[in-house]
Amino acid sequence: MKNFTSTITESGTDARIHSTFKIQPRYEPEEYHGTDTLSERNVVITAAEYGVGKAVALAFAKEGANIVMVYHHDKQERELDQCAKKIKSLGRKVWLFRSSIFEKFKCRKLLENIIKKVQRIDVVVNIFPILNKAHEETHYLLKKNDTLKIQGLFTMGRLAPEYLDTNGVIINSTYICSYAQPDQLAFFSAMKAAIKNYTMEMHRMLPLYKKNLRSNGITAGFIWTESVPDFLPDYNAAPQEISAVAPMHPYEVAPLFVFLARKEAAMISGETLDARGKIIKV
Repeated sequence: MKNFTSTITESGTDARIHSTFKIQPRYEPEEYHGTDTLSERNVVITAAEYGVGKAVALAFAKEGANIVMVYHHDKQERELDQCAKKIKSLGRKVWLFRSSIFEKFKCRKLLENIIKKVQRIDVVVNIFPILNKAHEETHYLLKKNDTLKIQGLFTMGRLAPEYLDTNGVIINSTYICSYAQPDQLAFFSAMKAAIKNYTMEMHRMLPLYKKNLRSNGITAGFIWTESVPDFLPDYNAAPQEISAVAPMHPYEVAPLFVFLARKEAAMISGETLDARGKIIKV
C-alpha cells in the first residue's frame, strides 16, 4: 500500500498541516457478530477479488451462509485464498471459480458448474466495481474491458433466475473507488441509473419463473480500495467550507447486502438502496 500526503488549509490563515498516512481498506469490523440468519444458504458473489466483494463474502459467512466467490483476474488470488481461509474458519463452505461472465455460454457454463458443486443457489450478488484508472490514457467510457464487464453484469442477471432456488434473491450493485478520476464520476452516475432501472425491470420479469424470486440493487459511493494511485489531486486550491462525502470502508456497505438477502426483507423487490456515505465539511 502506497503512502500519500494530505494537506489541510485552515480557514482564515496560511497555516497548513501536512500528514502522511496510508489507507488500509477494512473488510470486516472486529465488533460485528453474526446471528446465523442465513444459515446454510448458498451465496454467489461476482467481482469477488475486489474490496466490496470480499467484505460481502465475509458478512454473509458470519450470518451462516456458504460462499461462492467468482473472480476474473488472477492477480489477487492470494488475497482471495486468505479470505477463503477466513470463511472456512467460521465453519462455512467456500468455493472459488475463475470465469468470465461476459459471453452467454461462458456464464451459463459457470452457473452449471456451480450447481454441480454446490447443489443449490439461493442468492446472487452481482457487483460492478468502478476502479481507479489514473494511469490509463484512453477515456474511461470507451474502454473495451469496462464494456465487457457491464455486459457481464447484465448477462449474469439474465441467466441467474434459471438457476436460483425458490425464494432466491438477486442483488445488483456498483460502487466507485475513492481515487476515481473526474471522468469516472459521470460514468458512475450513468451506472447507478442503469442498475436502478435494470433492477426494476428484472423485478417485473421474475414472476415468469414462478419461483417467488426477487431482485434489488445497491449503489455505493466512494470506497477505499487496494487501488491507490501514485498521486492524488491537489486539494489546496479547493474553496473553503464545501461539503464532501467521506469514503467508506468495504465492510460498511456489506450489511446492506445481508439485509436484502434476509427473509425479513421479502417484501422489498425492485428497489435500489443508495449508500452515498456520510457528508463531511472540508
